[in-house]
Amino acid sequence: MQRHPLPPFTHESALAKVQAAEDAWNSRDPSRVAQAYTPDSVWRNRDEFFEGREAIEDFLSKKWSGELHYRLVKELWAYAGNRISVRFEYEWQSAKNGQWYRTHGNEHWQFDADGYMERRDMSANDIPINANDRRIGLKINKPKEKEKTMKKTYMALLATMLAAIDLYGAAGAALPDPGVEIVPGRTALVITDPQNDFLSPKGVTWGVVGKSVTENNTVENIESLFKAAKANDIPVFISPHYYYPTDHGWHFEGALEKLMHNIGMFDRKGALTTEGFEGSGPDWLARYKPYINDGETVVSSPHKVYGPETNDLVLQLRKRGIDKVILGGMSANLCTESHMRELMEQGFEVAVVSDATAAAIVEEGDGYQSALVNFRFIANTVWTTKQAVQKIEDSK
Repeated sequence: MQRHPLPPFTHESALAKVQAAEDAWNSRDPSRVAQAYTPDSVWRNRDEFFEGREAIEDFLSKKWSGELHYRLVKELWAYAGNRISVRFEYEWQSAKNGQWYRTHGNEHWQFDADGYMERRDMSANDIPINANDRRIGLKINKPKEKEKTMKKTYMALLATMLAAIDLYGAAGAALPDPGVEIVPGRTALVITDPQNDFLSPKGVTWGVVGKSVTENNTVENIESLFKAAKANDIPVFISPHYYYPTDHGWHFEGALEKLMHNIGMFDRKGALTTEGFEGSGPDWLARYKPYINDGETVVSSPHKVYGPETNDLVLQLRKRGIDKVILGGMSANLCTESHMRELMEQGFEVAVVSDATAAAIVEEGDGYQSALVNFRFIANTVWTTKQAVQKIEDSK
């Protein structure tokens, strides 16, 4: 799998690579960031030397636990062949003493032929600042080169809004993280739409979700959740999405409903037949079948639009004494987010696994990025797959 744009770089493709890195680092998601590097990527970060994605994730997890309200801006400095150099600034508040800093630095990147970074060399200095001197994320402070290439879409506005939220966080208004404690017998894993039409390259939506699924390592991360849940006696619930011929008789539809019906997404031949189901778009991804078809996983009735209001998921959870949910699946800003919202409204505690989901990237915007904001605003907590698996294992 290639990670575009690929070397040798042009001015335009180098700018795109820098923008992608800035977006990923501002997500503060170690797993997402690590996917941009080769499995054996070599790093020098100031006076630390290490290599490999696991070491990168560990480093970033520690970094962002100590650097609060982190916001970053990168600027292309030079490029040639498979190498790019950037200058950067980021601002953060120390978790130890509350002091704000602006970090100034530069880094040199080297990429392999498939567009993954195989070497990162970084130097930086930390300058103490006052909270009211913060500037990163505000449009007036973007370098001219960045101004020309900033996304003139919802995502640019969203980044500014988040920077403003972090700015007010300096006065103590940052969002809290209530967390979720995994309690055996009261906690379940819920996965939405683990189906071919979303997660297989042969699925009808792959053209718009494939990039997000690949970058997040979504397929593998959902499987990691299945494995951890089964190994530690955490019950698993599936909320699937199916359409039957009668569903095509609806008199009106929302934008995505209309699109799904037009492309035959999740279409089955009928509610009481599995004719043609095996291997079809609405069928489970093949690698998930051992976990779902084991006679223990609870498969709810299908939801018809996005949320569980139209199926029996909540009933199934309540009847088994579940009041805490670890949530993943597809797609982030539609069914996964809608399930999160309704489960919260129904009084469940919800931990969303941010890299065990993905979403469409279309002209109107990036569904995954929009969902991340709402996950953080609404759910009790947001975990990476690595964090979720560790918490599941520690709960036994």
